[in-house]
Amino acid sequence: MLSLTQFIILENWRIVIAIKENGKFGSYRLREEISRGGFATIWLATNDKDNLFALRIMHDNFRLNSSGPTLFKAGCDMLSEIPPHENLIRYIDHGRTEGRDFMLLEYVEGANLRELMIKGDPLVQNDLGDLLLDMARAISHVHANGYIHLDLKPENLMVSRGGRILLCDFDTAQPLPESPVTLPKKSGTPLYMPPEIANGWGCDQRADIYSFAVTAYELLTRIKPFEGQTPKEMLRNQLDPKYRIRKPRDFNEGIPILLENMLLKCLSYMPENRYPYMAHIMRDLHKSLGVR
Repeated sequence: MLSLTQFIILENWRIVIAIKENGKFGSYRLREEISRGGFATIWLATNDKDNLFALRIMHDNFRLNSSGPTLFKAGCDMLSEIPPHENLIRYIDHGRTEGRDFMLLEYVEGANLRELMIKGDPLVQNDLGDLLLDMARAISHVHANGYIHLDLKPENLMVSRGGRILLCDFDTAQPLPESPVTLPKKSGTPLYMPPEIANGWGCDQRADIYSFAVTAYELLTRIKPFEGQTPKEMLRNQLDPKYRIRKPRDFNEGIPILLENMLLKCLSYMPENRYPYMAHIMRDLHKSLGVR
């Protein structure tokens, strides 16, 4: 039975339950829309004890042949199976209610890394080393527990007010293969997507290593490693095996040489020329930052 704060729309003979601020969703009260993505809307929600949560509710307007619902549900299942980690958004529950699939997560007060980079937030300016280590720890934990993320980018990295990074959004995640596998559909975001996925080749954990390096390069230099006047030109350069990426120190002399070399290795066009595992990146990252 619908609550008074919800209503029904008849659309092409399909009943759609509209979700709105201060409405009820199951046993949760929707307080404020936090963000809206391609698959779902994230709400700040409270339970009957006024505890805060992030409630991710899947859209209900997917086409019949859309892979969205399948990816959303698979992402929920995978995140539920990965053990908790301080640099991973904390999973609480997922399921279906009010005719909608949902995932309940911890609420993190903060902003995503993209938003902080655009604002030039002091947190990003002053804590670069900690942010890089947090990113690496998050991906390393995901790999160690049998999955690859396949969509690492600043928008999917939440930064708490205390400066801690939390990796989010597992809609495109896949089980970690024993050897490179060809994905049924391209996963990820252009300019962060490695060449092997863009070209339809087999991929493995080294795809995340590439995306990690694109994100780290951008964080350290404020530009993407593939220059161009337009996104189309940047993408063309990214997929050109002869394109030479500018050294990060050309834009930021404060970057340690070892860190620069590490990033350029991770950005190699061919996966076999990158680091094979995040453990190797963690080792060189600690060395370059002077951290044990």
